[in-house]
Amino acid sequence: MNERAHHTARLSLYANITMALAYLLLAMLSIWLFRAGGIAIIWFANAVGIATLSRLPYRFWGWPVAWLAGAILLANLLGGTDVIQAMRFIPGNLGEMLAGAWLLRRTGLSSGFFFSLRNTIRLIWLGVCLPVLLGTALTAILLGSGGIPLSLHLLLHWLEGSMIGGVSLLPLAVWITNQGLSNYLRSVARLELLAHLLLAIAVTVLAMQLLPFPFIYASLPLFYIAYRLGLSGVLIANALVSFTICLLISLGTLAPPPTLYSWGTALFYLPILATLLPPLLLAVALEMNRSASLALQLSERRYRALYQQTPALLFSCDAAGVISSVNQLWLQTMGYAQHEVLGTVATEFMDQDSASRFRNQVLPQLAQEGRSQGLVLGLQRKQGGQVSALLTATCEHDEFNPSGRILVVLLDVSEKLRAEYLAYHDPLTQLPNRLLFTDRITHACQQGERNGGQFAVAFLDLDHFKAINDGLGHRIGDLLLIEVARRLERTLRGSDTISRLGGDEFVMLLDELGPGGEAQLTGEKILAALAEPCELEGVAVRISGSIGMAFYPRDGGDAATLLRHADEAMYSAKNGGRSRFATYTPGGNTQPSGISS
Repeated sequence: MNERAHHTARLSLYANITMALAYLLLAMLSIWLFRAGGIAIIWFANAVGIATLSRLPYRFWGWPVAWLAGAILLANLLGGTDVIQAMRFIPGNLGEMLAGAWLLRRTGLSSGFFFSLRNTIRLIWLGVCLPVLLGTALTAILLGSGGIPLSLHLLLHWLEGSMIGGVSLLPLAVWITNQGLSNYLRSVARLELLAHLLLAIAVTVLAMQLLPFPFIYASLPLFYIAYRLGLSGVLIANALVSFTICLLISLGTLAPPPTLYSWGTALFYLPILATLLPPLLLAVALEMNRSASLALQLSERRYRALYQQTPALLFSCDAAGVISSVNQLWLQTMGYAQHEVLGTVATEFMDQDSASRFRNQVLPQLAQEGRSQGLVLGLQRKQGGQVSALLTATCEHDEFNPSGRILVVLLDVSEKLRAEYLAYHDPLTQLPNRLLFTDRITHACQQGERNGGQFAVAFLDLDHFKAINDGLGHRIGDLLLIEVARRLERTLRGSDTISRLGGDEFVMLLDELGPGGEAQLTGEKILAALAEPCELEGVAVRISGSIGMAFYPRDGGDAATLLRHADEAMYSAKNGGRSRFATYTPGGNTQPSGISS
């Protein structure tokens, strides 16, 4: 309970007077209608005290209990009971209310029972049945000591009447103390409910006077109210039907049949409980269903909103990769309409390599581990072009999808990869730049140190490039550099690395190439490829170059040393007549060879 509620509970004279007045009116109603042999047959009032006290911290119970004791005493005095006898009714009723409030507060039921059948049953058991048993025992002791002869018939009336009164009013009282009287009145202030309440009262009156098994017929309107108008409607309907039955009993319209046993008359009233409890439980069950349905709808709306608003490409598919849902960002990015995507296998929107990895790597991993991540896939746009996307996928199994439902999250990393590519590649030739080449050669040195391998570094400088660039224009010069890059790629192996350092300088990392005849052949192949006829935009251009090679580990064990020695060998080749190839020799005694210029 919040501080405001604590403050109100402790201070409000108005609240205490209202509680005491409600108790007094209900107690006087029971006394005037049902008092027989000194005990009211059906007692409604204690529900007010139990519901009120159960909402208060124990330290604030003092004044409300005093007001309730005063209301008990006053009701009995106004009902014609002498002072001493009236005071004997106080402990039993207070004991019942204190026990019920303590049990409800201790178990947390004071904060509401509205959406759980289990809590509703516990409310009746802890708030009505157990307290009534305690109150009956206390009253029997006190009245017996006061000279009132107590029979089984009388005790059963007390027990039964208190239970009927509690079942009739306690759920309503707990609802009102939780929601507030004004809120409850707003929830029931409907013409439809008023019409159903009048119908329920009319059916009860007619059934009790004209029909066999009248309590069954009296429950029918209550079931309909529970179904149609919910818990708030059935709470007030139960109370009114209970009051109506009690009024009929007091008027003699509904009387117990003759019986040989004294306790038989008392048990005549038990069917009232059977009239009230099933509609109450039905209403609670329906509230549970409505609450669960609303929670599910809210969860689905939140999921759909999250699904659509997440700044990533999302799609869901089954274990075979067939797409069942897709978010708007995926459709916008890929250029498809939803009907073109749903029911299609996800690999249809991937490039060949990505589709193979999705089938052979992602789906099996999801089936075994339930998660797959870290793979970059290439997605094909409808209008052409590719999206590079980082994949994270999870697989969930439930009773509706025993084979698993897969959620795939694709983060568009195209710009990131493009930026990384530009950071490590020459923008003109698309070859690796100095930064990436240095990383590759450093890695090769580390691998060679661990595994004892060898490789060569070849330095290429184009002959007379400045004259071509100045004489034919920079565009022809750029096209010439691009053509050289393509010829080098066609000539060398896929495991080799070709880089443009800048200007007309190219450098190559030749994997597993050592000194000797193979290196000589490789150099000559490069020179021959460069020497092939070349025409750029209708202009015939002659290409040639000078190549220098250094070998790991013979000529150096690190990137800087190998590059420097390859550069020295290249200058030796250039000084030897151009269009030549030379290997590094310590002391500069290189022997150029190649195609004469």
